[in-house]
Amino acid sequence: MVYDLDGDGKAEVAMKTADGSKDARGRVIGDASKDWRNDKGYILAGPEYLSVFNGLTGELIHTTDFIPPRAPALNPTAAELKAIWGDGYGNRMDRFLAAVAYLDGKYPSLIMSRGYYTRTVITAWDLKNGKLEKRWTFDSEAPGNKKYGGQGNHNLSVADVDGDGKDEIIFGAMCIDDNGQGLYSTGLGHGDALHVSDLDPAIPGLEVFCIQERFDDAGASFRSAATGEIYWKKPLLKQVKMGKGLAADWH
Repeated sequence: MVYDLDGDGKAEVAMKTADGSKDARGRVIGDASKDWRNDKGYILAGPEYLSVFNGLTGELIHTTDFIPPRAPALNPTAAELKAIWGDGYGNRMDRFLAAVAYLDGKYPSLIMSRGYYTRTVITAWDLKNGKLEKRWTFDSEAPGNKKYGGQGNHNLSVADVDGDGKDEIIFGAMCIDDNGQGLYSTGLGHGDALHVSDLDPAIPGLEVFCIQERFDDAGASFRSAATGEIYWKKPLLKQVKMGKGLAADWH
């Protein structure tokens, strides 16, 4: 993500990094001697970092551990990864999304996520005094959050859905409140594309138009962004696999 995260008038660059990553000055992150690629080219082991760089010079500002790690162990087995993410070969665990949100209504926070087919973890970070500070972490595997598992899309949106001046994270078929707590889950499951806006002027507030790739009764759905109430949904035809869709004003 490229954004002015600390309010100094210049953008920073934030990204996931690993052993051997370098900044523009040649400073190495982690252990430069490590190569964690397996025989198929996948990286399923080793430490993972979150780093922020000076956008003008490329110099490293701060690095911290990426949350969540792929597994508690540094070198997990395929069975351990499958138990955590749904597969053991690096597909579901390596689905990452990112955004910037004004969670307090005043200052920007960096949003980093991992997983959306099964487990979903979203972490919010603030850049303060040259340090990345964790604001909160939402985990669909945490107690009370099971209904939020498997609801994510290949994309996410940021919007103030409840009108309190603070941004929420619209993550596929669910929504996370500005405080990192689940706001609602529709239970419609993993989808592909979504659009958030005041799509129906006749209904107060914002709406979400979402496309499902699955052959079910919610191939396309339209809901309240604030509550998750489904206004309408339409099934996909059996012979059509629809992965993308668009909501727009054609007038």
